[in-house]
Amino acid sequence: MTTIDALTPNAGSSGSDQQKNLNANFDLFIALLTTQVQNQDPLQPLDSAEYTNQLVQYTMVEQQVATTEKLDEQLTQLKTQSASQFVNYIGKDVTAHSATAELKEGAASWELEAFAVGTATITIRNSEGAEVYQEEIDLDEGENTFVWDGTTAAGSQSEDGAYTIDIITKDANDNPFVVQTKVKGTVDSVDFSTGDIILHMGELRIPVGEVTGVQGIL
Repeated sequence: MTTIDALTPNAGSSGSDQQKNLNANFDLFIALLTTQVQNQDPLQPLDSAEYTNQLVQYTMVEQQVATTEKLDEQLTQLKTQSASQFVNYIGKDVTAHSATAELKEGAASWELEAFAVGTATITIRNSEGAEVYQEEIDLDEGENTFVWDGTTAAGSQSEDGAYTIDIITKDANDNPFVVQTKVKGTVDSVDFSTGDIILHMGELRIPVGEVTGVQGIL
C-alpha cells in the first residue's frame, strides 16, 4: 500500500508550492484508498487502522505547511517594518566600519582607531585594486584621522570615486597591531533589492550592520 510519506511535499519547496502538492497528493491518496477498498479481498479486509494512521500523517503535514506559510507572512511583515525604519536614515550623517571612503572635492577621510602606538604604512587603492598612493604615518593609541587629497604617487590628481585603504602597522617592537577603520557620509538612498539592507552614501555601499553611529534623531 502506498504510504503518505511517499506523498509528502519536498521540504525545499515554498509554502504555496507545498500546499499545491499536498492538495494533489491528497486527491491521489483518496483515489488509491478508494481503489484498494473496492478491490480488497472480502475474506482478508484491509486494516482500517492503517488508513487512520495515514490520514493522521497527512493532517500533520498539512498543519506544518500552514505553519510555514504563517511564518513566511510574519517574516514578510517584519521585513516591511524594518525597511520603513531604515528609510529614515536618508539624509542622515552616518559613521560606519569600512575601509572604503569616497574621494570628493579633493578629499577622502578615514577614522583610524589604533590599539597601540606606532607607525603605519598607508596604501590607497582604486576600485580596481590598483595602488595609487602610499604614505607612512605615525599613529597614537585611540582615535586618529587620515585625510588623502587625491594626489597619486606620480603627482597627478585622482578622479572622484571610491578608494580603499590598506594599513600595515608596527609598534616600537616591530610587532603589528590592530587598526579599525571607519568612514562618514550622508545617506542618499537605501537598497533592499538583495535581501540585505544597504545604505548608499555617494559612491559608497555600506551594509546597515556596519553602522556605528547616526547623527540626528531617527
